[in-house]
Amino acid sequence: MPEESLDERPAPLPTVSPSSSGPVRGLRVRGARAAWPAAGIVIGAGAVAPAWSLSGSAGGQAFTLVGQVQVAGEPGASGSCVGDHEYCDVDKGAPVTVFDSAGRVIATGSLGSGAYDTFARCEFPVAVRGVPGGSASYSVRISLHLKTEITNEVARTGGLVVKLGLK
Repeated sequence: MPEESLDERPAPLPTVSPSSSGPVRGLRVRGARAAWPAAGIVIGAGAVAPAWSLSGSAGGQAFTLVGQVQVAGEPGASGSCVGDHEYCDVDKGAPVTVFDSAGRVIATGSLGSGAYDTFARCEFPVAVRGVPGGSASYSVRISLHLKTEITNEVARTGGLVVKLGLK
């Protein structure tokens, strides 16, 4: 018989010696004890799959939600800006939360730097990556302000415009 190196030898199989104290708990592979964990996995998967399906996160490709937040500014203002008064929390880094049509949080991001537009509105860019597709509609919340509802199409095409303090 040719000599084998240690790497080529098969690993020895573990052995369990009988004990006079009775069966060892947890080692029984056949029977009801082994069936319970498998049944739990099957039941759990059966309960979670419909929830994923209803949330819309199981279908559709993830996308980046793109748009802008507009806050009332000062007439004639230009350059960089931040929200003021009741919108003083609207600034670069303010949280952006995306909800699906069932009201569950599905993605988060933050605002970019604000700058005045030609109408003296303070505008902040929004780009939230990894928004799950498949929801009929979405809601977007900037910081702790009210949610803005948008359609799936608006969410996917960069049409998000959240107006704070503007009509």
